[in-house]
Amino acid sequence: MLNAVWQASQVLWSLHREPEVMSRRCSAYDIEVKGTSVAVDHYEAEADYTGTMVVIHGMSPKGRRDPRVVQLCYALSKVGFRVLAPEVTSISELTICPSQIRSIADILHVISNNRQVTPSGNIGVLAPSFSGAMCLAAASFPEVKEKITAVCAIGTFTEVESVISYLLNDSNADPYGRFIILKKIVPLVCEVNDHSLFLGALDAAIRDNLNEIVFDEPTNEYHSYLKAETEQNQQKIHRLFNDITYREQLLSKGKVVLSEEINALNIVQHIHGLTANVFLLHGACDIVIPCDQSETLYRELKVLKKNSDLVITPFISHGDTQFRFHQIRDVGKLIKGFARYFRSIASLSTN
Repeated sequence: MLNAVWQASQVLWSLHREPEVMSRRCSAYDIEVKGTSVAVDHYEAEADYTGTMVVIHGMSPKGRRDPRVVQLCYALSKVGFRVLAPEVTSISELTICPSQIRSIADILHVISNNRQVTPSGNIGVLAPSFSGAMCLAAASFPEVKEKITAVCAIGTFTEVESVISYLLNDSNADPYGRFIILKKIVPLVCEVNDHSLFLGALDAAIRDNLNEIVFDEPTNEYHSYLKAETEQNQQKIHRLFNDITYREQLLSKGKVVLSEEINALNIVQHIHGLTANVFLLHGACDIVIPCDQSETLYRELKVLKKNSDLVITPFISHGDTQFRFHQIRDVGKLIKGFARYFRSIASLSTN
């Protein structure tokens, strides 16, 4: 346990500091998953090997190369974990669909069966945001559930319907999350002639957000896109981005079209077979997926008698991997939660 506490402390300290330049600290290669090549970044353990972890990236076009993911993988490798970060193309393309659960399970199955990277055949899994719940569901599949000893889900969801409603209708919700949901809904419910118009505006706004350019900046890509359109098209785009009543109408139509997908993404129905220890971590002020989603998931896990821990902390934002420390009490909760998670991975690992 002492080694796990040390690992947790070191990882949190690394993530608390400013990101380091980490070029050439991982190797990249492809693995074959059901006839398809999947790109993987491999971070070799820099300390004595403790175990193998798989980190699944969140919804960013940067995928496994998102600086936050890179920083996390490097921090984990420094304390003895061999870390593999595969690219899940559909996630980096900013789509949300139930088939991603199967895709992740297939990737985990291939990695856990590779004795060169996973000597014991057991792995730990960590993922932020929507990917976290997908990993919990994937870890419940019969062919992988005995191979996955622990899953950490940061800022994840229990069911998507209320998350979608929050992102589209709450003025305090994160714009990036709203843009992603609209990209899903627009092609399904809007006039065909408006698809390319709306998607172009959403893509521009997403790129601005990823480049940390504020939405109201008059020279950003979104406003440049807007100015290039006719006045009529500008009014349409403005309505999509600013009219909550209009977005509620789109959501009502979208729920009908997406009813099967929405039901399939109720994660609780997928985790009855889960055997891994679960660590849920959520930012108290998350404005993409509210923290009550992890609280609900934790209660459901307890009902199912699954071994699980929950930490709600003010130190992180949505699915974040950079921690800001202010109160010793909450630092202790974070260290304890990560230490239990790390110990679950290390317990069955061998060189």
